[in-house]
Amino acid sequence: MNTNPKKARAGGFRFNQADIGVFNSGSILPIADKVRRNDRVIGLTNGEFSLIDLIAGLLEVTGKAHLVVATWSAGIKDCHQVKWLMDTGKLASVRVITDHSFCTRKKQYMVSISDMFGDENIRTTESHAKFVLIHNDDFRIVIRTSMNLNANKTCETFEVDKDAGVFELFWEWCQHNFDDMPEGFTASSWKASKSLKKYFTRESVTKYTGWSDL
Repeated sequence: MNTNPKKARAGGFRFNQADIGVFNSGSILPIADKVRRNDRVIGLTNGEFSLIDLIAGLLEVTGKAHLVVATWSAGIKDCHQVKWLMDTGKLASVRVITDHSFCTRKKQYMVSISDMFGDENIRTTESHAKFVLIHNDDFRIVIRTSMNLNANKTCETFEVDKDAGVFELFWEWCQHNFDDMPEGFTASSWKASKSLKKYFTRESVTKYTGWSDL
């Protein structure tokens, strides 16, 4: 019997309902302020905040925006935090891209995440990449990070870029996955690998002045 009124069950998972919509803004405010004044902010964390806190803080800079999250793993509480940002009007839309192995590693989360965001907003591929795109009419922001969309209690890295060229590089990859892969979570490594190979063997439509091919 649940005797704690702060405990909630969502999709069969337990967490503190009172924690939803609460972010570690104290640690993020200095970063958000730097992003307002600079095109690039690079840093290391000491475990004081997680990726979801950084996302929420940057939305205070951009205003209502669209969100794309590429992550290898995702915590169910952090997904509920993203849903809260949608429900409270801070996010206009959410798209999620993760590795096909999520279907076996986090099988218990798939139905809940699909219910929250809809299969049309979810894709799987073959990837360990972790980044976030935040965009609206005024901003094109990329967060490149070592953090997954879950609790990050140790030292992690992050780079925030306000650069249209950097944004388009990652946007093109995301768009390929949404165009080429089936809706929702796809467990097939063969499908994911085939789609990824198609991306890296096509002729890019995006040109980057001053970038060198290694």
